[in-house]
Amino acid sequence: MRKLAIVPILLILTACASLGLAPASSLEERLAYAVSQNAAVRETAAVSLERNELALEDARRVLKITDEVRTALDAARLAAGAGDVSTAEGRLQLATSILINLQAYLRSRA
Repeated sequence: MRKLAIVPILLILTACASLGLAPASSLEERLAYAVSQNAAVRETAAVSLERNELALEDARRVLKITDEVRTALDAARLAAGAGDVSTAEGRLQLATSILINLQAYLRSRA
């Protein structure tokens, strides 16, 4: 039962689609969505640590990676603001890919 408590946090990441809301389409919307995903991954790692589903060292690694993801997202936002859409898209794509892998890892631990 304890492991099932993490599922709602992970489901937040797909809530927009399940509620029939339009998916993020603009670069700014996708950046905001990725920032939310990053926060959800951090929260999931914290909950997993509290429930002894994740070792302390693994939780630290997840937090370090999400810090780096946030830096990439901030850089993407800056690049977009400067008109460098290609760089912004690349950084967003990289950050999103990392978040997807972190989510899969955390799901496997639940």
